[in-house]
Amino acid sequence: MRCKVPLKSFAMVIISGTLLLPGALAQKKEIIQLQRDMALLQDSMRQSMERLAGLEVLLKQNNEKQDKLSAGQVVIERTITNQDESLIQPLTVTSAMVNNLTEQFSTLRGGVEEINNMVVRLKEDVRDIKTHLTTLPAPREDGENSEALSAQGNSLNDGEVIFESGLSDYLRGNLDIARSQFMDYLALYPNYSKAGESQYFLAQTYYAEGDYEEATNQFDLVLKKYPLNKVSPDALFKKGMSLLKLKRRTEAETEFQSVLDRFPDSQMAPHAQAELASLRNSKPSPGL
Repeated sequence: MRCKVPLKSFAMVIISGTLLLPGALAQKKEIIQLQRDMALLQDSMRQSMERLAGLEVLLKQNNEKQDKLSAGQVVIERTITNQDESLIQPLTVTSAMVNNLTEQFSTLRGGVEEINNMVVRLKEDVRDIKTHLTTLPAPREDGENSEALSAQGNSLNDGEVIFESGLSDYLRGNLDIARSQFMDYLALYPNYSKAGESQYFLAQTYYAEGDYEEATNQFDLVLKKYPLNKVSPDALFKKGMSLLKLKRRTEAETEFQSVLDRFPDSQMAPHAQAELASLRNSKPSPGL
């Protein structure tokens, strides 16, 4: 038995299907487009994830390199520190040796200057002796006068022996023995020709030993007792040097200036001028 559908109802179904078909197709197209967009987005995300993974690998490698560089830097710094420590001690030793050699050279130069001055003084002594011999009066026949002259000659000879012996020991560095002999000469012959020089070399024995306080006093005795002696310029200059060694700078400058004022033509004048220039052109150290 056939079901009879009303014609009007069938027509409505046909019309409704016809009206719904374009909307369904549009939605399907949108769904397909969305699926494509999703696929592109997933592909883009996958690529981004791959890039991110690559960046993480690079970052890890960079951190490893940084760690290696830090470790290398530590090794280099430790090596430099060790090298510095290994170089400091030799440099310190070398510096001390240079200072020691400089001091020895300075002492040697002072000794050479003393010897040169001594040679000059000995030449002057020889000249004075020759002059003295040429001006001596002829001996008298008087027995008493002959005896007096003989006694004086013996005293001079004894004094010369003591002085020359002391000078010889001084040049050899036997300072204690030389000092004793110069003291003997001054005690026995305080007014003889070599008294001023004996006093000077007595002061020199203290200077050579580094007893600058006593050297200052002894050089000052030369200037007080024998102000016009030929060694007076030397004594005045060496007194200034002794004061300089004692770090009494102002007093030393005064003595050097006195050499220029009192003995401008002496051999010590250029040395005094040089010391003054050095003192005035340099800043005083603490304590000077």
